Amino acid sequence: MCVVIVRLWSEVQLTASRSQNVLTLSQSHSNCESMTSKRNDRPDAVVWEITRRCNLTCPHCYTAATTKDFPEMTTRECMDIIDVLSTMGTTLIGWTGGEPLLRNDLEDLMDYAREKGKIRSGITTNGVLLDEERAKSLTQAGLDSLQISLDGTTPEKNYRLRRASDEEFRKVIEAIRICASLDVKLHVAMVLGKENLADGWEMLKLAHREGVGVVRFCGFVPTGRGKHKQVIERLQFSSDSLAVQQFVYEAMQLPSPKVSFDPAWGPLPPDYCFHTCQAGVGTFYLNCFGDVYPCTSLLDKRFVVGNIKERSLEDIWNDPKMTEIATLPREQIHGRCNGCRHFQNCLGGCRGITFAHTGDLFASLPLCLKL
Repeated sequence: MCVVIVRLWSEVQLTASRSQNVLTLSQSHSNCESMTSKRNDRPDAVVWEITRRCNLTCPHCYTAATTKDFPEMTTRECMDIIDVLSTMGTTLIGWTGGEPLLRNDLEDLMDYAREKGKIRSGITTNGVLLDEERAKSLTQAGLDSLQISLDGTTPEKNYRLRRASDEEFRKVIEAIRICASLDVKLHVAMVLGKENLADGWEMLKLAHREGVGVVRFCGFVPTGRGKHKQVIERLQFSSDSLAVQQFVYEAMQLPSPKVSFDPAWGPLPPDYCFHTCQAGVGTFYLNCFGDVYPCTSLLDKRFVVGNIKERSLEDIWNDPKMTEIATLPREQIHGRCNGCRHFQNCLGGCRGITFAHTGDLFASLPLCLKL
């Protein structure tokens, strides 16, 4: 899954110009907005890792999901959480994993959320299990938006980043075709790094050919299995990469499909604005063990605010630690961001992404697209 799964998609990623799994904001070249976060009374959108089981073992997986069984909540426990979210006023749930389609009760949970609190659902999936029958079942259960992850445009290229077989690649392409014909907001997400940057253009061609409206490029973030040295060497861009800058700038000019970039890319040209931080302000991330984090970009253990098995969700939401990063004093950021003429627009970009790369909340964003 894309880390900043979403890692997620426009509708499930909170109310700015951003996806979901989906939450972390995807960016487009919009007007600059204030970076001051005004706390919401409610968590509008919740990203929920409903399982850590997965049928793939992507080398860069941000949760290090595997085919092994993990402890996960029962259907009844999940419904109890939905009851609380409904009371709190949540309007969107981004179901992620692992691979959420491995939960046979996913449709039951989505339908319950819709009936209980008129809560919409979005899903981030690798698409392997998404045949026509399952797609229709999810749609009937109230699926509003869907992100299918695909990291290569040929079986060989996709295998290098997702360890998916030729047959699994074929199933993903078929899933994209099926869902493109349904009444659902469809995004294709691609983790783009040093190794596969050139394939980004081929992905845009594939998406256009298959009728996909939005392609979401996810920047590599060294979390989960992505912390391994060999993965970092394969995917992490060097700073000030002209090729990266050119790709982002040119891709943003395309009329179709629409292109979005997740927060790992940092502020985008031409104005280098960045969305208002929503970590713990309008969203949070719930993992399969019950740990609550302010955001999908803040998955280091130090950012855990509480566990729903030990404290009520309402109590965790109102914990001052929930907004610690959103209210971080950005003027203390050091390095090349300090003194940059664009700093007033971006305020150093995503602090969670920066921390994942550097271990320092006040470091400058490692990848800057400033031309």
